[in-house]
Amino acid sequence: MYNRDKIIATMQEIYDESKTIAPYVLIAQPRRNLEETAAQNFDGYDGLHIDLMGFSHGFVHIGGEKVDVARNYLIEQALTSGAKYMLFIGEDTVLPYDGFKVLHETAEANPDAVVTGVYYIKCSDAMIMVRNKDWITIPNVDPGQLIEAWQTGMDVMMIPISVLQAMKDEAPDLPFTCIGNNINDEIPFIGEDNFFVHRLHKRGTKLLVNTDVQCLHMDLASGLYTAHPSVDLKNYYTNIKPTRPLTLDDKEFIDRRWADRLPEGTGSYKSVIAKLLEEGQPIKFNMGCGRDRLPGYLGVDMHSDTADIKQDIMKLDLPEHCADEIFASHLIEHIPQHRAPSVLEKWLNTLKEGGMLVLETPDLAGLCKDYLEQDGADQHMTAMCIYGAHVDRITPETQEKGALSPHLWGYTPKSLADLCTAVGFKDIKILPVTGQHPGKNFRLEAVK
Repeated sequence: MYNRDKIIATMQEIYDESKTIAPYVLIAQPRRNLEETAAQNFDGYDGLHIDLMGFSHGFVHIGGEKVDVARNYLIEQALTSGAKYMLFIGEDTVLPYDGFKVLHETAEANPDAVVTGVYYIKCSDAMIMVRNKDWITIPNVDPGQLIEAWQTGMDVMMIPISVLQAMKDEAPDLPFTCIGNNINDEIPFIGEDNFFVHRLHKRGTKLLVNTDVQCLHMDLASGLYTAHPSVDLKNYYTNIKPTRPLTLDDKEFIDRRWADRLPEGTGSYKSVIAKLLEEGQPIKFNMGCGRDRLPGYLGVDMHSDTADIKQDIMKLDLPEHCADEIFASHLIEHIPQHRAPSVLEKWLNTLKEGGMLVLETPDLAGLCKDYLEQDGADQHMTAMCIYGAHVDRITPETQEKGALSPHLWGYTPKSLADLCTAVGFKDIKILPVTGQHPGKNFRLEAVK
């Protein structure tokens, strides 16, 4: 008969020994929101979505930080991990099952080089550029090639820790990655991957692309993806089922999703706006969007997990003259009366010349008239429309979370029109509402 205590003691020895083993590869993933589901699982030993069999490995991630801050943090973690390689994988990047082992084989055959696979910009080309004399172009990325690249993204990048340590030793006061917007009124935008790869070039480190590692670049909300036409989905294991390839018909949706889930306090939404302006796309804001996602609009709401920009409306710093439309449904009545003019002035400044302001709000005069003519449940419902939904359920906790927020002022069509005129809007129209909302409401449209 076997001795149970000896069996357990032996298992404890094995486990204790495992804690002395460093990861051979550290997989690192910057995340926008750790509560959301990433495309693949790389953490632990069970249910992994890539083949790491036979290699000690670790996993580190960080959520809610700007992407350059996140990447610098993850690299610093890698430097102290004892690993030989660091493998960056984006949260919406899907590696084929053999992706790590193919990248590893390439890295071992090319010491001191940084090695990547192929992933695409959503609805566009591969995120790989080569330099030919004074030109930058996108190469053919069909499988079976090893390409020396001028620039790639970092979302499927295997980096020797020795290279990272040398970069730190060479310039300890210089970050590995950094994003810049409108630097000295001359440099419009530098991405974190541009910054990192430039540092590689300066020290003579090669950037190699193995085109046998073909990745899916997936939208986490829909499972839509962009990838090489040769991919076979049977080679990919994911948390989110891939649905179909993205097409140009999806581009507007994807451009809006690019700003989705921005961490609170980030300035990244300004680069999103700059990109949309550069591409000549219309910019529309849905202020106080709640959980409503309107196609073609950037949702702004500090209390909503689904908002594109999680910012306080009162503190939001938007670029001047950038917006084609600002839409605010049942928001103005939640703003203190003495602050409403300054908010409207900010929105006026944000709109382009000829841009449209659209407000929908309760009709205070109509609701008061109804209240005086009603009783019982109907009268109670009208009171809630005047003072704010379920005002009888407001507690310090719900107020802190922004839920069940009371109305802080009321407007009639005339009083709101007068306010907008005083701020500087013109061509004001009062119209019926288009959305579903209890009680009597009205819609105001005005032009800058």
